[in-house]
Amino acid sequence: MIPRLLALTPQIRWRLAGLVILLLSITATYVGQGLLIAQSLARIFAGQDASSIVWPVAAVVALQLVRSVALAARDGVALRTSGAVKAELRRRLTVKLLRLGPAHAQRGRTGSAQTTLVDSIETADAYIGKFLPQVIAAVLGAIAVTAYLFTLDPLVGAVVLACALLMPVLPLVSDRVLRDRNAAWFRGYKGLYAENLDALQGMATLKAFNASGRRGAELGRLAEQFCRDSIRLMAIVIGYVGGVAFIIGLGTAVALGTGALRLAAGELTVTELLIILLLTAESFRPLKELEAAYHSSYNAVPSLKAVFEIIDTPEPEQGTTPLGLTGPPSVSFDQVTFSYPGRDRPALDGFSLDIAPGERVALVGRSGAGKTTVASLLLRFFDPSAGRVTVNGVDVRDLSFDRLRSLIAVVSQDTYLFHGTVRRNLALARPDAGDEQLEAAARAAQAHDFITALPDGYDTVVGERGLKLSGGERQRIAIARALLKDAPILVLDEATSAVDAANESAIQHALDTLSGGRTTLMIAHRLSTVQAADRVIVMADGRISEAGPPSELLAGQGAYARLVAAQNGAAR
Repeated sequence: MIPRLLALTPQIRWRLAGLVILLLSITATYVGQGLLIAQSLARIFAGQDASSIVWPVAAVVALQLVRSVALAARDGVALRTSGAVKAELRRRLTVKLLRLGPAHAQRGRTGSAQTTLVDSIETADAYIGKFLPQVIAAVLGAIAVTAYLFTLDPLVGAVVLACALLMPVLPLVSDRVLRDRNAAWFRGYKGLYAENLDALQGMATLKAFNASGRRGAELGRLAEQFCRDSIRLMAIVIGYVGGVAFIIGLGTAVALGTGALRLAAGELTVTELLIILLLTAESFRPLKELEAAYHSSYNAVPSLKAVFEIIDTPEPEQGTTPLGLTGPPSVSFDQVTFSYPGRDRPALDGFSLDIAPGERVALVGRSGAGKTTVASLLLRFFDPSAGRVTVNGVDVRDLSFDRLRSLIAVVSQDTYLFHGTVRRNLALARPDAGDEQLEAAARAAQAHDFITALPDGYDTVVGERGLKLSGGERQRIAIARALLKDAPILVLDEATSAVDAANESAIQHALDTLSGGRTTLMIAHRLSTVQAADRVIVMADGRISEAGPPSELLAGQGAYARLVAAQNGAAR
């Protein structure tokens, strides 16, 4: 863990070195203060007047001022150091998640990913800013002070050293118990966060089914279990803190008792005993501060481990083969087999399909037939376990992700709009697009009129997930976004599923405009939307059961005709 953190940014080692120097300077002020106070007390006990301690007292005041400045500087450097580490961790984690894509996101839960991205990284504050520098400073400071006590009296020095050596043993002993309980606590924290986020996002559904009370009771039970895990964890931490306090008290008492016996035997002076009294506490002070730093960062290890697990996740390989295009490309699926993780039945099983340049092909079939999987493999959200997907004869795995996805525009059934303006959501496809280009795309998508009717036109904030707009309005913005991208391959994944009958005609016209001159893959449940397709592919169980022009398939009374009849019957 520590080498990984130190390797994140070039500046972190120097900043940590600066923190260690500041911590050692703080220890030095305490040691100097102890020596001066011991000498002042010895002079007063010896009968000297108050003028003899003026300069020592002034020096103590000066050391306190120096310590105040060092403490302020320490906090500032610690925040900047941990801030740099957190920024780099967050950057790497975000980049990694974007590279891993939907395939990785579908394996976990949104709440768990958010906990890792936000809360786990925040634990770096205590670990980097406090614990790591304090480890080094505590060891060096304790060694220096103990060495000085050895010069005063070897026996006292040996007593202090023996107790100081017990301090690192406690974390080793407690860590064996703490590791499992800490891991359980972190799993419970992520799970509780994910469940609460899930309930919040599905609040309307819970209310509609009168299930909010039951769901609340389930969350309450999870919260109680998390509370018990927290108490078990804190019991270990409190035991560790109590052990540290006992060792410090024992060491100080034994050292002072030994020194008092040596004084009674005439083997120590009063000044030396006072120095032992004050410096024994100083030899344990860095170790006590280490214990406090350890206590504040004990949950950082599993949290940061979760971050590095994602960062270390292998990425899909991508190629560098160039692909120049002068028109719409061909797309081919050659004996493709693919299964989703955790499922026995393959989503695609020996699937083969050739789409000619500029051809409009519609995939139809019952839910679970494998239609959306075809589009996901084309976009390389997943890779097939067998077979290959090609664009103009080039395997998509030989293309870079940027190049492959620059070739494809997608209008999906679940249109996602980000919280922001209409303009910002449109420009997602082409950040350098001007107002005229945005408006032209919106007009072609039959979206300009309703956009200009919004309170602030193109600068209207659409809300999270575009909830301030209707389903048809969101869909038309998605079509405008795809038009603006102007990619040679178009994927329409249930593009009219969220649209009512009144808007379907206008949106279908926009889709026809969008697909003109592009190689188009249409995935549809509404069979009325595929009449303009050059070819219809009927899928079942990950295979092609029927293929041909829609009019021929309808006349053939096969699988397609039965789907149309069933849908028309349902509509009546």
